[in-house]
Amino acid sequence: MRFWWQLGMTYREVSMEELRRNVGESKLEVIEGLITAIRTSHARIETWITTTRQTFPVIHDRGFWAYDENG
Repeated sequence: MRFWWQLGMTYREVSMEELRRNVGESKLEVIEGLITAIRTSHARIETWITTTRQTFPVIHDRGFWAYDENG
């Protein structure tokens, strides 16, 4: 619940201008889609996740998992 509350706050840690300067066009569109989904509903967020995974597959850090398994 805290995470949802933080996402709904009106202040921004990173401005849209900063994103435009530092993120490619295709990723910026995806970020804007996430912002819209967050402002809309949980269902839109789930749809965003599904769609985004098809476009930008999740990268698994094998080093992290190896460390976790070995303690």
